Amino acid sequence: MPAGPDSRDGGSQSPRKASTIRDVATLAGVSKSTASRALLGQPGVSPENLEKVQQAIRQLDFVPNRIARSLSAPSPAMLGLFLRNSDSPFYGHLAKAFDGEADRRGYEVLSVASGDQTDDANYQSLMVLVGLRTAGIVVATPVVDPLTIRRVAARVPLVLVGQIGQPDNPEVPFVAPDPKDGLVLVDQVLAHGHTSVALTAVPPEQSPTQWVRIEEMQRHLATRGVRHRVVTVQPDTDLSDLVAGLVRDRVTAVLCNNDFVALDVLAAAARLGIAIPGELSVAGFDGLPPFDHEAVGLTTYRVPAAAMAAAAADLVDRLVRGETVDAGGSLLPGELVVGRTTGPAPTS
Repeated sequence: MPAGPDSRDGGSQSPRKASTIRDVATLAGVSKSTASRALLGQPGVSPENLEKVQQAIRQLDFVPNRIARSLSAPSPAMLGLFLRNSDSPFYGHLAKAFDGEADRRGYEVLSVASGDQTDDANYQSLMVLVGLRTAGIVVATPVVDPLTIRRVAARVPLVLVGQIGQPDNPEVPFVAPDPKDGLVLVDQVLAHGHTSVALTAVPPEQSPTQWVRIEEMQRHLATRGVRHRVVTVQPDTDLSDLVAGLVRDRVTAVLCNNDFVALDVLAAAARLGIAIPGELSVAGFDGLPPFDHEAVGLTTYRVPAAAMAAAAADLVDRLVRGETVDAGGSLLPGELVVGRTTGPAPTS
């Protein structure tokens, strides 16, 4: 059975408490994920922050006292977290919650961001985490090739979070939002009398999990006899032509694949002089700060980022300890956040 977190110091005792990555981050005045990326030589760290981290490492004598011991210990108390990116609210909140859950279980967390790099690069990044003798790895990006997941999972306990598993890797446990969550948003606008709805989405290859939710929403709308369409979009783009075309076609509600796109739709409507929600109701998805703030007033659906992080931490901890976990995964529900951007369908 793999050793648990209690074996992280290899049985050695030191009169001085060993510094941790958290100590380095605190002294440097940066986040723990930034300190981790600096240690791994990953992109996304400014020269100023890199210098702060390096200075903190020297001041704390962190490298010889912590990393060297981790590399020689039979089972270090360190978990790897492989994020899609670190600048989106969802992945930022997930990483923060996972860090806290891991800390309560006696682990340090080493975070690496994929940034939608090629799968060869994903494999190399994951193997860096394996090479650092992480006890387990949580993969929080839906676009890593199943072969890469299988190769890495053969070396170290691995859990997927944020995606609904992989058919090619049924033995790899996963934690994901329930794809039926989108039906709550559908029912919310249907209750307001909307009979023509548009769903926004990014291309399937960019977010396979999102498309499982979109397909559930389409089936629900079809069952209710509601006219609907799916339009593909990219965030941070001018959606004026798209919104004008939807209103011209008498679409009265737009359910967006995430909150960024919802804000882009609202901005386009403002430029066009379209009243929200008088002429067009708009809802987002993710529902995490700051988009759920009442000052924004966005109707959205809050994904359970904290609960997902806790479930993923529990799964990977049990795998590290050699326990058997149930095949398949966990689908966790979120909650509806009703704001000012949805309302009754126009009467004419």
